[in-house]
Amino acid sequence: MSEGRISGTESNAGGAPSGALERALGDLRALSEDIESCSVLSPAGDLQYSSHGPGVERARVAAMLGALVGLAGRSARKEGKDLASQVRVRTEAGHLLMVGLEGGGTLVATTAPEARVGLVLYDMRNARVEIKKATGEVG
Repeated sequence: MSEGRISGTESNAGGAPSGALERALGDLRALSEDIESCSVLSPAGDLQYSSHGPGVERARVAAMLGALVGLAGRSARKEGKDLASQVRVRTEAGHLLMVGLEGGGTLVATTAPEARVGLVLYDMRNARVEIKKATGEVG
């Protein structure tokens, strides 16, 4: 996993066309103002994009998100499902939301506790087409 460049509060690692992915996720964040941060993990678990600000270790974010995605997948398989298409984790600090991308990647977002989680998940699901185009996935 490469460190990628950091520009302001937006950062992007190798593997995806930077501008297109930043635009797609910028559009998502503009549409869904309840999103505090968002990330995209590749099917291999590499962090392709993170809106986390300076001071947040990309490797640590990737490791934590990768572990959560793996845990969600194992839980889904234990329940007889092929995959976890959507996950919501509620904490005192807010919500962690994960939506599966076609091809095996994952879109992850965090929100405040009072966020309209249903609307955020709806917007995340609708953003999948643009994210797929931006990451160059064929399907």
